[in-house]
Formats: sequence, structure tokens, C-alpha cells
Amino acid sequence: MRKYFYWCGVLANLAFLGVFLIWARSIYWLGLPLPLYSQKVAADLRVNYPSVAFVAPLFDFFGSFEQKNYYFRELNPTKWHGAGAHPDFTPAQQGELVVVSDTDSLKKALSSAKPGQQIMLEPGVYAFERTFEMRQAGTAEAPIRLTGRRMHQVQLLLKGEGLLLLAPHWQFENISFIGNCDTHDSCQHALHISGRASDVLIRNNSFRDFNSAIKVNGLKGNYPDRGLLVNNTIYNTSPRKTKGPATPVDIVAANNWVVRANFIFDIQKSAGDEVSYAGFIKGNASGGVFERNLVMCEANLKGGRHNALGLSFGGGGTGAAYNRDGVTGTETTGGVMRNNIILHCPNDVGIYLNKAKDSLLENNIVYNTVGVDVRYSQSSAKLVNNVISGRVNNREGGQHQLDSNLIVARGFFTGRDELKDFFAAPDLMDFSWTQAYPEQPAAQRNADGNISDFCGAIVQKPYLGAFAGEEFCHKSAKNP
Repeated sequence: MRKYFYWCGVLANLAFLGVFLIWARSIYWLGLPLPLYSQKVAADLRVNYPSVAFVAPLFDFFGSFEQKNYYFRELNPTKWHGAGAHPDFTPAQQGELVVVSDTDSLKKALSSAKPGQQIMLEPGVYAFERTFEMRQAGTAEAPIRLTGRRMHQVQLLLKGEGLLLLAPHWQFENISFIGNCDTHDSCQHALHISGRASDVLIRNNSFRDFNSAIKVNGLKGNYPDRGLLVNNTIYNTSPRKTKGPATPVDIVAANNWVVRANFIFDIQKSAGDEVSYAGFIKGNASGGVFERNLVMCEANLKGGRHNALGLSFGGGGTGAAYNRDGVTGTETTGGVMRNNIILHCPNDVGIYLNKAKDSLLENNIVYNTVGVDVRYSQSSAKLVNNVISGRVNNREGGQHQLDSNLIVARGFFTGRDELKDFFAAPDLMDFSWTQAYPEQPAAQRNADGNISDFCGAIVQKPYLGAFAGEEFCHKSAKNP
């Protein structure tokens, strides 16, 4: 009898070990570290399957193996020197100057703005209690400009959809846009650019505490094409408590938008599906570009277990009524992501392609994320000269081609980001190479001297990662 129970115990242990190995193998082929997979399963059981949640502690046990990577300093955006808004930027003065110093004067100036006018805001606080519409149009030769005299000293407190722009050729520079609401659903946007509002420039501003700070979409068959979002800092001071979208840069159905050299961080969403994006372009749009941006899903807001993703062509998809020209099936065509650094999105991918046709991912660094997802049969992507931790994964028919990339899997049992061994201090944004520059040759490209790397250097030769050379940007490009 004793021998019987002994062999029963041996067989039971072998069966458990076999099941565990099969389970671990299936997770491995998903490309997820065991701790992250376990954490996701435990959370799903507790929320969606409470009747069997008693097994969640087992998954918590495996989740505890995680070796964390994170930005372990306090990030002060007003003192940050690098990607994003520059504190010493001064907008040029040109055209007819209209100087305002209070909210009533500002509203009057916006309502009566004329082509060529520059509305200059003196340092101070300007409070709007509801969405404010702007319907006056500038021209290509004489845009209407709204500028702050000193960065971080001109504050616009906004509610609802913030400033709703419905006319073309406007420019916004050197302003701090701040969501000023008791509930997060009451602060949707800072700038809502819609319909005929094409050819907009948004430069060197900060945006704080909005669900989707920059919202771009079509209206009545008109689309706000050819926008430029450059050198802005966009962040939240707490996870967004909303069931709706939470995406700082939310561009739908608009063509030829360029999102360049912005700093986007702390983008978590803590209600609804708890899924957020730093930025996406979608809705049957074409020609969109993300370049030289710094995305840090978690900086001051850490460890919330929310699914924060980096940059995306396609996002979570678009309702048929909101697609450009009513055409469905493809979210983007011909989108480009180049020279971006995306990091500290530990619970999901750094780049997500959803029905994104003919996408080019070139010279990006993707660190401390799950990697890259290429999803659905409409998605096709070419990846060239990228440095990626995690994996590049085809899902549900997506297709990709790899050319001279460095892809390093995260540790399976701990989730350790093995890519950190290649750089000086990647958790703190120092990506100087500490190992010999990887041996594989960088893919050839047409380097015509018009492309700047992440650090702003004009490059003419192929290189691996987001910057040319072995040393990262000069000291002022990193957090002091």
C-alpha cells in the first residue's frame, strides 16, 4: 500500500511537471515572459472569472519572479532638457501683434482673429469654463498664431474639448495647456482639430491632464490634413479614469500628419478596458509620420498594471462612420516610424500595427516593452535598423520583413530586459553603447542628408538604432 501511494505521488508530480512544461512552452511561443503572462492571467481571473479566482494566487507566485526595469528618478517636465518642449524657446514675432493679458481679451482676440495676426499671451493664467470654438481662417502666407511669451508661464486652463479649431492655417506655440476638471471625462482635449482645420502647426507647448490632448478628425467630408506636431511635452499626473479613449495624440482620418520630437509620458488609463496609447494615426489615413519622439509609458506613474502601449498605426480600430471617405478595411497606408525611442511600457507592446498597410519602421529603439505586434491581414511592415527588446510578432495574418535589426528576447522566467546590457543606463535614457557596436551591417538606405536622428544630427550613412554613432545625445539631451 505504501509503495502504491509512493508511485501515485511520483506520477502526480510528473503529471504536474508535464502540464507546467506544456504551459510554459505555449507562453514562450507567445513571446511573453512568464511573470507578465501570469500577472495578466491573475488580473483576468479576478475581474472576469471570480468563480475560479481562487487559483489566482498561483499565478501571483509566478508573477513575483519579475525583475523590474523602470525610470527610478522623479521626472520634472519643467526642468527636462531633451525631446519635447524647450524652456528657452522664444516664438518669432511677425505680422500684426495683438497682446493679451486676461481671459476676456484672449477670447475676443480669438473670435476676431485675422490672417497674419499673432496673438501674444503675457505670463498668467487664462481659464475657459467650456469648449471654445475658433472658426476664423488664416492663409498659407499669413497664418493666425497663438503664442505664449514665456514657456511654462502662460497657462490655459481648459474643460470639455478645450479649443475646438474648425478653420485652416493656425499655429500654437509656447503655451501650457492644463486640464482643469473635477472628473477626467470632463477634460477630453486641449486642442480639437476638426473638419477644414488643415495645415496646423503645434510647436513647443506642454499638455497636462487630458484624455486625448491632441484630437484630430474629419467632419462632414472635410479633413484636417498636413498637420505638424513638433517639440511638445504631453503627460498626465494620474491615470485617466475614463471608459473612453485615453491617447495623448489621437489622429483619425487625416493625411500627412507629422509627429516629431515630442516627449510623451505617463499615459495610463485606470477605467474601462485600461488600454491606452501614447499616440496613433488611424481611420483610413495615409502618409502619417512619427519621428524622433520619446515615449515613456511609465515615468512618475509606475506599476499600475495597466496596458499602456507606445506608438501605433491603427490603434484600437475605427468605427465605419469615422473612416476617411467612409472607406473601411485599412486603418493606415504608407505610415513611417523612424528614430523614435519608446521605453517603459512593460505590460504591452511598444509599437502596434493594426490594419496598417505598407508601414516602415526604421531606426527605432524599443526598450522594456513586449516588442512589436503586426496584426491582421491588412498589415504589412518592413523593419529596418531597429533595436528591439522582446519580439516582433505577426498576429491574425499580419506580415513583416526584417532587415538588419537587433532583436533581443526578454528573460523568460524573470522578464529581465537583456537589452540593458548593451547600453550605459537605458532605464534613465542613456543609450550610449557599452558593447562593441553590433557586427551585423546596417541596411542600406537612401541617406540624402535630409534625415535627422533622434539626437538631431543630420545623418548620411546607415546606422543601427535611433541615433548615429556609439555615444548618445550630448548631455543637454538627457534628463539633468
